[in-house]
Amino acid sequence: MSNHDSHSADHGHHHITPMWIYHGVFGALLFLTIVTVWIAQFDFGSANTFIAMFVATIKATFVGLFFMHLLHDERINMMTFGFGLLFVALFFLFPLVDIGSRGYIEELKVSNSGTLQEDEDRAQAKHAEQYKEALDKLPTLNKTSFITAAEGEGAAPPAPEVPAVDEAAAPVAGQDAAPAPAAE
Repeated sequence: MSNHDSHSADHGHHHITPMWIYHGVFGALLFLTIVTVWIAQFDFGSANTFIAMFVATIKATFVGLFFMHLLHDERINMMTFGFGLLFVALFFLFPLVDIGSRGYIEELKVSNSGTLQEDEDRAQAKHAEQYKEALDKLPTLNKTSFITAAEGEGAAPPAPEVPAVDEAAAPVAGQDAAPAPAAE
C-alpha cells in the first residue's frame, strides 16, 4: 500500500492567482493593443519596427508571466523561456538592422551614382594607359629567329643560315629516291 501523504508532499505548493490580477493583465493587454494601433498612425522612419517590437515584447511578457504562470513556476522554466526569447531576439536583430540601414544605403547609391561611374571610367582609362606603357617597354621580338634580345645587351644574334633546298632534286614522300651517282 502506498502512503498518499508522502506522495502529495512531492508536488510542492501551487500558487493561486486572484482574479483581479487576471483582469488587470487583460486591461493592460487591451491598453497596449490600443497603443500599438495609435503608434502605427505616426511615421517614425526605421524606428517604427523597433517601437512595435518593444510593445509586442511587453505584451508577450505579461502573457508569459501571468497566463502561462511563469511568475510562480520553477525558475528553470522561466530561464528556458527567457533563453528562447533571447534567441528569438537575436534572430530578429540582424534583419531589423538590415531594414533600418536600407534607406541610408539607397541614398548613397542615388547621390553618388554619377560620380561613381565617372571615377570608374577614369580608373579604367588610367589602367589602360599603364598597360600600353608596360607593353611598349617589353623587348621586341626578332622575327627571323624568334630570339629576343635581353634588355641592355644590344641586338639579338643573327639567325643561323639554313641551306636552300632544290625542290626538283628533293625526294617526294612515298616515292623511291633516285639512285645516287656512282663514285668513280
